[in-house]
Amino acid sequence: FMREEMAQREAAELRRGHRKPRSPHGWGLLVALWLLAFYEPVVTEGHLRRKNLEFIFIRFSAWEFAGCDKLWAGLVTTLCHHVRQHFGALPLSVFHVLGSRPRFASGYSQREWVLKKGTCLRLWGLLLVLAAGVAILLVALLVPGIKDHHALKVVGSAVASLSGSSLVLGALSILKNFVVSEKKKIERLTNSDRFAGQLGFMSKIRDEVDVLVDYLAFMEVFERRRLRVVLEITSLDLCYPEKVAGVFNAMATLLSDANAPFIFLLAVDPSVIVPCLEQTGCMKGLADNGYLYLNRAVTLPFSIPEMGARSRLR
Repeated sequence: FMREEMAQREAAELRRGHRKPRSPHGWGLLVALWLLAFYEPVVTEGHLRRKNLEFIFIRFSAWEFAGCDKLWAGLVTTLCHHVRQHFGALPLSVFHVLGSRPRFASGYSQREWVLKKGTCLRLWGLLLVLAAGVAILLVALLVPGIKDHHALKVVGSAVASLSGSSLVLGALSILKNFVVSEKKKIERLTNSDRFAGQLGFMSKIRDEVDVLVDYLAFMEVFERRRLRVVLEITSLDLCYPEKVAGVFNAMATLLSDANAPFIFLLAVDPSVIVPCLEQTGCMKGLADNGYLYLNRAVTLPFSIPEMGARSRLR
């Protein structure tokens, strides 16, 4: 049903003059990499009015991560892993190195891509310096009468190596992010005793989440549609109390950004979750009332009544 509704919305937007959505796969991958490297995305008013939505569903069973020291870290790693898997590892790796945070358009401008002049100038400068260094080196090696000038060879090789090393370092940074995923980075931080007891640990996790949010905003502009990441959290009422509170803290961290495209579907038994929350220290200031905490944490609560004997027989 949702796929049919999304197809109808796409057709309606095409009739209104909007361009067709695109995907970061196949030929679209080359376009995405080109835009990542040389263009800055702009969130226009027309983009905010788009009715075409794509939902990315991620199922998180808390029981699978109940043995972890930090259950909430499992939630963040699951999110990063599925987003990386959905769009591909290469675009996200390039975004870590060359991507820029989308900015909002000024006025009624409908221009969604702005050339990154600074990046282009730096690239052309490196290429010109590299070409000059290679030319000097070739002249010093091949031109008769100049072969004996050792200093010219040193200057040419130094200029070529310095400019070429900058390009190689950028390529190595992309390769590093391609090999070491966000999931592995967070798991490495979680297992590190150096960060586990410090406030800087959460800030590093928050940095990874911010990059992910900016990347999703970039892909929204690229795909010409709105994106919503739906996390289905189940089996939380089977975990230990302190782990339950950690998942709620992770949800609050992910939702702290008003522009974050996250939707949480939390399926729990309140009669089990409330005592777990009341046993932890997160109830301070709320009169030790777990139901009050749930009402603050959940935006749209609804309950399914217990099944009677007759309903079960049916």
